[in-house]
Amino acid sequence: MKKVFLEKRSLNKIFIVLASFALAVLIYLLFRSRKLFYYQIVELMNLDSHVRSIRKVVWVYRKHIPNWVIYSLPDGLWLFSMGVSILHNRVFYKKAQNIFNIIFFTMIGIEVFQGIYGGHGTFIGTFDGADVICYTIGYIMASILGYLSWVKNSKEIKIQNEDEVLKKERKKILIIVIVFTILGFFPALVT
Repeated sequence: MKKVFLEKRSLNKIFIVLASFALAVLIYLLFRSRKLFYYQIVELMNLDSHVRSIRKVVWVYRKHIPNWVIYSLPDGLWLFSMGVSILHNRVFYKKAQNIFNIIFFTMIGIEVFQGIYGGHGTFIGTFDGADVICYTIGYIMASILGYLSWVKNSKEIKIQNEDEVLKKERKKILIIVIVFTILGFFPALVT
């Protein structure tokens, strides 16, 4: 049997995660404030002149783009990317889904908290129903893709070292959650 660098299903997962997350970052770079953290990375890479040129072109079309695409869709894409990372290609899909459920309900809880205690100009932020909708759509889509992947690839697999495999999956999921939590804070960082 020929050795392969990455299995096709792993490549699919990587593509889905990177494409959706890249789209979210692109929305931030093209339509949001240049004081956000992502733009600082662009400046460090000396790409800011190119991004400014592209911003000038796309800004003409800004009035045709709904606010939810600019302000809420990136949050939904972030949750979707995290969900696919957590759920896709998991032997213990149900345990991974439970972790993702907790993350989703935490995000909805944060939105409710913002609605009660937040507001414009506060550190807490502002409640936005479009955020809740985008989070929910991202959650549902990631859950469906994860479930279909599990049914197709792992549902009938008999595991010999169940405890060891579960421990490895938990470790991977913890790393994914930490990485995506850090990435989720980047847009909130302003210089």
